[in-house]
Amino acid sequence: MLMAVTAFAQKTPKPNINKALDAFKKGKLDEAKTIIDMATTYEKTMNNGDTWYYRGLIYAALDTTSNAAYQGLATEPLKTAMESFEKADQLAKAGKEYSITGPDGFIPILKPQQLEGLANYYLDRGIKKFQDEEDYEASLKDLDKTTLIFEKGMKTYGNDTLTYFVQGLANNAAEHHDAAIEAFNKYFEKGGKSKDAYISLYQIYSGPKEDKQKALEIIQKGKAQHPGNPDFPQQEISLLIELNKIDEAKGNLERAIEKEPENAIAHFQLGYVNDQLGNLEEARKNYQNSLKYDPSHFLSQYLLANTYLVPVDKTTKEINALGISQADQKKKPALIQRRVKESEVAIPHLTKAEKMEIPNKDWEIELYSKLSLLYYYVADDKNSERVGKKLKELGVED
Repeated sequence: MLMAVTAFAQKTPKPNINKALDAFKKGKLDEAKTIIDMATTYEKTMNNGDTWYYRGLIYAALDTTSNAAYQGLATEPLKTAMESFEKADQLAKAGKEYSITGPDGFIPILKPQQLEGLANYYLDRGIKKFQDEEDYEASLKDLDKTTLIFEKGMKTYGNDTLTYFVQGLANNAAEHHDAAIEAFNKYFEKGGKSKDAYISLYQIYSGPKEDKQKALEIIQKGKAQHPGNPDFPQQEISLLIELNKIDEAKGNLERAIEKEPENAIAHFQLGYVNDQLGNLEEARKNYQNSLKYDPSHFLSQYLLANTYLVPVDKTTKEINALGISQADQKKKPALIQRRVKESEVAIPHLTKAEKMEIPNKDWEIELYSKLSLLYYYVADDKNSERVGKKLKELGVED
């Protein structure tokens, strides 16, 4: 009798995968895990696709559960879940689509729907940690889980482009530059076109990676995707100057103007080149030509105004360099008067820019900050007050 009892005690229990599923639906994840783990090695269930499908669901739940008692039951549960789903697909018969019934007990929820919901869960959480909490490393962990799900377990995923975009931004913010480059490249491969992605990638190559030639390629691609955006042409010219390709840039622009004399953008870009080279008179002519063909071109007007700020800044430096000697103090009134006249010349050009459609808040702050300084130089209290209020609206405090 003792031998019979011992034999019975040693007999391997038969795991019931339906009981595992029932425990999963009731939230008893410890019980569900115990049963399903046994089922993966039991000869009558180990080659059943449903076994591995249920295992995927259970381990995915272990990765998302907020119940502390279940959080330590598995190491890398999401990775195990995806491996289980992959095994289930390998064992599935032709035409088989895995599913379980939803909360209503009738409508089935298909595996692709479940995986999409799981991917969206991590994506939403990753975006929140990036935007609201600025916890870049935690955000990346969730975003990596999103990519693991749709790269390993899904044929299509509607938010793949968004995932790679946020992944690129978060990696860049966390200074994981190689990972950011990889994410942005995948974003572009999927059809992404955001100017912020191009600018972030350009900044990585221009800064930490110190590859100006690659940065130029990125800017030129961004310019092709966003021909109306003023930032790309400006950065392109700056990079060409840094790469000692200014003659190439200038020659290309001059040839473009010969072919299209009314091309406002080409006149603007040529103005920017001359501006960077210190050819202020030539730059002014170029900006004026740009405005002739496109009177609403903000940057042409704004940078034209800036050329008139150059002498103002130069005079200000002379004033600041004066010492306390009697000879120096005698020079001061004449220099101040000279700056007043130079400021009076510059102000109308800036106020014209002020009346245009300003591309973004940064440009607004820069414009009004310069106007504020000029009004101070000419002692125009009324306009100083007006501009000061505008800067406060933009979030700039004294």
